[in-house]
Amino acid sequence: MKKALNYRLYAFINKQEIIQVDNKKLIFHMNDCRVQSARRRKKMPEFPCKPVGLVEYSGFASTIDSRIKTKCLCCPPDKHPENYYCAWEFTI
Repeated sequence: MKKALNYRLYAFINKQEIIQVDNKKLIFHMNDCRVQSARRRKKMPEFPCKPVGLVEYSGFASTIDSRIKTKCLCCPPDKHPENYYCAWEFTI
């Protein structure tokens, strides 16, 4: 999963971080999202991408291995720390 996340198009256009918690858990942070950063510059509200992320990340993870479970830790419209827009947990 860790390797696959780095091959996604988003890895090339956004800044992301992958934290290997242990051999069964990864935490993924989207540190700088082009869409959200552009909206911030334009003084627009954050795009509420959580519903899309739930489908996208869980589908991506299950394609890698059907045993991988995906959990959203935060994603707009949720509140999030300043250093990332969304955080996802992948466990197997």
